[in-house]
Amino acid sequence: MTAGNGHSSLSRWVFEEIRDRINDGRLAAGDSLSERDLGAELQVSRVPIREALPMLEAAGLVSLSPRRPAVVTRVSRSGVNQLYDIRSALEPLAARRAAAAVASGKSPERLSAALRAAAGALASGALGDFHKQSGAVHSEIEQLCGNDLLGVLMDPLRERSNRLNVANIHQDPQARHAEHVSLVEAIVQGDIDLASSLAYAHVEWGRRRTFKTLSSVPGFEPDS
Repeated sequence: MTAGNGHSSLSRWVFEEIRDRINDGRLAAGDSLSERDLGAELQVSRVPIREALPMLEAAGLVSLSPRRPAVVTRVSRSGVNQLYDIRSALEPLAARRAAAAVASGKSPERLSAALRAAAGALASGALGDFHKQSGAVHSEIEQLCGNDLLGVLMDPLRERSNRLNVANIHQDPQARHAEHVSLVEAIVQGDIDLASSLAYAHVEWGRRRTFKTLSSVPGFEPDS
């Protein structure tokens, strides 16, 4: 166990460990999560596990019921469509607000730095790192727009998207990065309408990429 100091850090570490097991299929859709077994495996008490479970539920990874073990959720086509419907509404708003912030004089350097880091990872063929740095591009857009509530809303959506990206990480990384380049350029130029339009298009292209590989996502089950 390599958790950081502090009770909240331990709960976050437990969340990340369980999340990773769900995302790579070690914990399958429908599996019950025994607090006792997880505690023994992760070498922690039940307290941080209990604190991590609501975080996992918010991320769409488990479902909780009173007096029953948490259960790993399935991935469905309808659920993925719902996710992208929400993203297509919120991400253009974030891009619009970020571009407006730059137009008003706020520095976009952190956003540009995240884009450069993603470009470097892509050039070196480190797709795992490219995915991480591409996520940082989105995080920096949200930071730049200056709306704390939007960041709170986007965090669980990002976790839901990360579960899908396990399968599509190899799907058109150059195209994905090119979309980010255009989006960041529009924000840096303070072009509000263009940034919003490009963010919407980026989400919709992402929806298309995701559905190409959806059957390979751990936990995917066709809608009944």
